[in-house]
Amino acid sequence: MKGTKDLTQGPIMTTLMRLTLPIIATNFISTTYGLVDMIWVGRLGSGPVAAIGTASFFINLAIALSTMITIGTGIKVSHSMGAGQVNQAKIYVKNGFIMSILLSLVYMLFILLARDQLISFFDLGSAEIELMAKKFLFISILGTVFSILNTLYATILNAMGNSKQPFHIYSVGLILNIILDPFLIFGIGKFDGWGVAGAATATLTANIVVTILFVLKTRSSELITRSLAWDTNRMKEVIRMGIPITIQRVTFTIISIIIAKIIVRFGADAIAVQKIGIQIESISFMTIGGLQGAIAAFFGQNYGARKMDRIKQGYDKALTLTSVFGFVISLIFILFPEQLFSLFLSDEASLALGANYMRIIGFSQLFMCMELMTVGAFNGIGKTHIPPIFSITFTALRIPLALGLSIPFGLNGVWMAIALSSVFKGVVLVLWFKKSLRKLNVQQAMS
Repeated sequence: MKGTKDLTQGPIMTTLMRLTLPIIATNFISTTYGLVDMIWVGRLGSGPVAAIGTASFFINLAIALSTMITIGTGIKVSHSMGAGQVNQAKIYVKNGFIMSILLSLVYMLFILLARDQLISFFDLGSAEIELMAKKFLFISILGTVFSILNTLYATILNAMGNSKQPFHIYSVGLILNIILDPFLIFGIGKFDGWGVAGAATATLTANIVVTILFVLKTRSSELITRSLAWDTNRMKEVIRMGIPITIQRVTFTIISIIIAKIIVRFGADAIAVQKIGIQIESISFMTIGGLQGAIAAFFGQNYGARKMDRIKQGYDKALTLTSVFGFVISLIFILFPEQLFSLFLSDEASLALGANYMRIIGFSQLFMCMELMTVGAFNGIGKTHIPPIFSITFTALRIPLALGLSIPFGLNGVWMAIALSSVFKGVVLVLWFKKSLRKLNVQQAMS
């Protein structure tokens, strides 16, 4: 079929890399939207950065909820493609779009009605910062339907083995965002600019353009068709597959909000530092997220074709790549924290806080990368319920750890709690996947 690739044949490493590199580039571009916003907004001071950081929790929550649909659809499509059931894959795709639009509209309505109470929950201590956060959230949430549809388009195309097209389309969105940001934030000529609202408007515009391009570029695809096909049973299958990951990501976002409440005790600057730190960290997060997406698609097709040997070999090779990358990122974060943070904030107090964040989080990067890649492996074989069990448990552990470690170590204790939980998740998930793989091999040998 046009636009699809068979991932059950050919050299494993070559196949993985051809699929992975465009996804990594796409994820990097997606992340760069936020990085570009932070670089420009950082020039306005730590207050505007804190405003964006606060509002972003609820934008991230929308993406977390959407994984119930996007991840489940991607897995079912890759399984169907691997088993040669193209018509079934079409049904999953169509219903994925129906559910995504419905979810987007419901969530958008909720945020529009409750945004004042949601922002006030953080008690930022500044009416001006709270107002900026509400404006940023209002504009950003209008783009929910576009950002979720873009994620679904990219996930489906990756499941088809076509990871280059999302990269090309997202590249256009990034260029547009880079062009619009300085003008809309700071203004030009008689136009004074809109500050944080300008940053939100630039990203919203880019997301709309990306959606339009996805629609235009996939018109000829036999898999992504426009006709309605409401199928309740297929919807239930997708949700059943995606809901464990959604619970994990929603829980992660809620725990992050609680951690933010702990951090805000150290001032708005501390929230700004964490927001920027997360943006820097997202470079490694999204890079391995690319490998995660490739592994999920690769494992999905090979699992559908019952080729367990390719899955085992693929995991071993992916784990080696992940470990090398994670080790290098850890070294960079530990050795060059000031240089990284100075791209965003320049005042000495914020730089000192940021450098501490990067050094401490740096020790966990290798393990975080191992965790993310292994989540993709579990998703590919359809065992989406396993990673959330460990992720929720160890992520929830951050709360008591942060409260306890912040007593002797202050704000650094909160960073230590985050790093320790990542170490635990990385080690346990890798060991558990290897155990699960051995069990699958035994089951296949007995069948």
